[in-house]
Amino acid sequence: MRAVILAAGQGIRLRSMIGDRPKGLIEIGGETLVARSVRLLGEAGIGDVTIVAGHLSEQYGQFCREHPRVGLVINEQYVTAGSMASFAAAFDSGCTGDMLLLESDILYERRALTAILAPPLQLATLVSGPTQAGDEVWVHAVDGRLRAMSKRRDDLPSSVGEFVGVTRLSADAAVAMREQFAAFVAAHGHGRMDYETGALVAVARRHPVAVVVVPDLQWGEIDDERHYARVSSMQWT
Repeated sequence: MRAVILAAGQGIRLRSMIGDRPKGLIEIGGETLVARSVRLLGEAGIGDVTIVAGHLSEQYGQFCREHPRVGLVINEQYVTAGSMASFAAAFDSGCTGDMLLLESDILYERRALTAILAPPLQLATLVSGPTQAGDEVWVHAVDGRLRAMSKRRDDLPSSVGEFVGVTRLSADAAVAMREQFAAFVAAHGHGRMDYETGALVAVARRHPVAVVVVPDLQWGEIDDERHYARVSSMQWT
């Protein structure tokens, strides 16, 4: 299994704090977010990692030179397209088969990977209990299977928790997501599609996506200064 880390975003809401760094290269506890993910993935037995960069991609290039087992793919459309364009760039470059799909701007404890990699799961997404961090993506599931996601909790019939940004894809599901994106571009004339609320939810209608809920999971996404302060206050090992 390989891991693909989506890291092309511009981090506009954090620009005043991080300046000329991409979000995945923010340091918490002396280690960047991406370096921590690469380390934890290696400890979980996943050494084949690809980073999909866009904004300030040369800095990820330097990171990859310092980590020889980490590959780099560039999403040339990162300014005008959504996160599915990054997934498509990775897929089209040869990142196919079973994979773990992660976001670059998250910190998570080791058991996040333990939970999502547990057999017999092949297609699953990780969900936590409420974090009250703000800007959450809420997950609606029926009988343990993904049905919908939304940043507006009231738009969903019910919620089992928050989307974490760690998803396990089977080879068939990865193909289906790429096809979903191609259909979206053909229909809309642009690539502004999110991989989770857009492609993953659409694919879940044909490929059952298990929802792995870890209610007390410690994790955090860093989108703004409040998120940064919250995650910095936690203890990480």
